[in-house]
Amino acid sequence: MKIIYSLCSWGLGHATRGLPVIRRLIKDGHEVIVYTSGRSLELLKSELGSGARYIASVPYPSPYSDKIGFAWRFIKTAPKIIELIKEETKDIAKIVDENKIDLIISDSRFGSYSKSVPSYLVFHQLRFIAPLRLMPAEMLTEYYNHNLQNKFEKIIVPDYGDNSLSGDLSHNLRYFKKENVEYIGILSDFEKIETTEDIEYLFSISGPEPTRTALEKALLSQINLLKGKIAVSLGKPGKFTEEVRGNAVIYSFLEKKRRDELMNRAKMVVSRSGYTTVMDVAEIDKKAFFIPTPGQTEQVYLAKHLEKAGYFHSVKQGKLKLDEDTQEALKYKGFIPPWKTAESVERFLKVIGIA
Repeated sequence: MKIIYSLCSWGLGHATRGLPVIRRLIKDGHEVIVYTSGRSLELLKSELGSGARYIASVPYPSPYSDKIGFAWRFIKTAPKIIELIKEETKDIAKIVDENKIDLIISDSRFGSYSKSVPSYLVFHQLRFIAPLRLMPAEMLTEYYNHNLQNKFEKIIVPDYGDNSLSGDLSHNLRYFKKENVEYIGILSDFEKIETTEDIEYLFSISGPEPTRTALEKALLSQINLLKGKIAVSLGKPGKFTEEVRGNAVIYSFLEKKRRDELMNRAKMVVSRSGYTTVMDVAEIDKKAFFIPTPGQTEQVYLAKHLEKAGYFHSVKQGKLKLDEDTQEALKYKGFIPPWKTAESVERFLKVIGIA
């Protein structure tokens, strides 16, 4: 089959969680066209090489800012995003026509669908979390999102129907029809490896700018407070660099082999509470300490949800005390998934009808 795999380019999370599915599609002999932009496109090219084709997507303006909260920034950029979604739909139609596409998989890109080709949406925010958890606002966002049911065959949620990681982001829904939503389990490009845990902390710094740099500064300013071996991934694809700074080794970016190795060797992961990172930690059974992006309501909610459930500790970036917080994080139990990515990929393929 000829398949378009379209991915949102806000941060690298959508790209990394798409990798296990894309790798499987390529392995099974399907022709995959990757449609995304920016650092996500760079990452997927470096990971997949000639195994896929690549088309630069219509770029959405980032809703992230270091000056105003995510919700208000999103409202401000929404008109432009709506215009670009329409442009994206035309772009996809052209690609479908010129390449005789059989199937479209879209990870959080609302314009990547076709009336003539089966289209599936990978999405975990069926309800956007409103500032102060204002119910009318959240009901409105869910009502708006539920219209996606008319564009896509199914909405595929990378979470579990019960014992969920995403909580109210994709559960306790009012408007979505149950038969249109498929919970297939977590998706992570990490692999569990039996190895010695000889690294105390892995700092995984990720996300779109300028919030990525803000986290880098916050963590590196306190890194000297921690003892033991530390590994730091700056999340900056492109030219690879490696720097030793005291008891820490700082990498510009980690390719899959080294990423898997360091994640498995680490006793604790310190990162943003982005949903993909949460799934990665669950996949390889790690303790974690989360620092949600200020003003990004999804990450703030996830951090609180996971802490309340007793899985992972979190703290606001402005209140970060790295030595004390990492010790507190050791008291939390982590998350044991009902099944992991290998099974989730099988379920994914069954949903899209190519198992």
